[in-house]
Amino acid sequence: MPFWRQPFLPAQPERSPLPKILKPLRRRLELGLRLYYASAWANAPYRCEAPHIVFGGAERSGTTLLRAAMDSHPQVAAGPESWLFVFKQDLAWLAEEYDLALADVRQMFKDASGLAEFADLFLTAAAAKQGKQLWCEKSPRNIRRLDYIWEHFPRARVVHIIRDGRDVACSLRNHPRHTRVNGEYVPTNINRPIRKCINRWAQYVSDGLRHRGDERYLEVRYEELAQDYETVMRRICDHCQLPWSDVLLQREQVQGQRKDMEIVNPEVRKPLYNSSIGRWQRDLSAREKEVVMKRAGTLLGELGYLKDS
Repeated sequence: MPFWRQPFLPAQPERSPLPKILKPLRRRLELGLRLYYASAWANAPYRCEAPHIVFGGAERSGTTLLRAAMDSHPQVAAGPESWLFVFKQDLAWLAEEYDLALADVRQMFKDASGLAEFADLFLTAAAAKQGKQLWCEKSPRNIRRLDYIWEHFPRARVVHIIRDGRDVACSLRNHPRHTRVNGEYVPTNINRPIRKCINRWAQYVSDGLRHRGDERYLEVRYEELAQDYETVMRRICDHCQLPWSDVLLQREQVQGQRKDMEIVNPEVRKPLYNSSIGRWQRDLSAREKEVVMKRAGTLLGELGYLKDS
């Protein structure tokens, strides 16, 4: 493991101790070197010309639902959120999530010249395990990393799913409602301020909208997916240059990887309902509606979400 990713060692007695005033400086210098080399590794040159697929969008917008559907396609392996493009590389966690041998994942990390190559090696291995040629990486924050992704994967096809920010804020406020502790599900009691939830939605969506006009970028709406699932999935397949497969319609058979389809996102195994569309009208207080409009009213209007309000 590179030294900049190793944990700090506890202070040891020194034969020639530095003056106390220099010890914090040495620690800061060591941290600075770690960050420098970590950044260099993350940005190491690498290009992959394969037409892989990237999903992104604000959390609670339907990205997991899309991932589960795409994972059923005969040519595409769409595993759980890896966060690889946002610099999170917990090798043991990745190996467990994707059911790969930890020793193999560590070897990929060692062989890779940088983050992009490691992501490609890892996701390609996960796809090959399923007998598939293409990988699809779904992490919500991908939508904020498209410049980086296209620098290293110039032919990647991106799908940005957008949902009414008011509904997203309602859903994100208490998400996840449960977590697993010692094999048991316990409530999280999360209750985020609505202003933080709507700000988060606006940041993610705005970053994605910058790429409108790029032929590699496609926007789909959660509301359209709920109301006309087949039409939207056909658009996505066309955009990703994939042949249509009727298996995409058999949602009850969509299994996918297990981790993001259990207690955190149980709705992904349920049929699509329109009841979650417009939930903000019953879930938000009058004051919260004012907060949402003050912070994201312009963007909601640009996206057409205020027409029927």
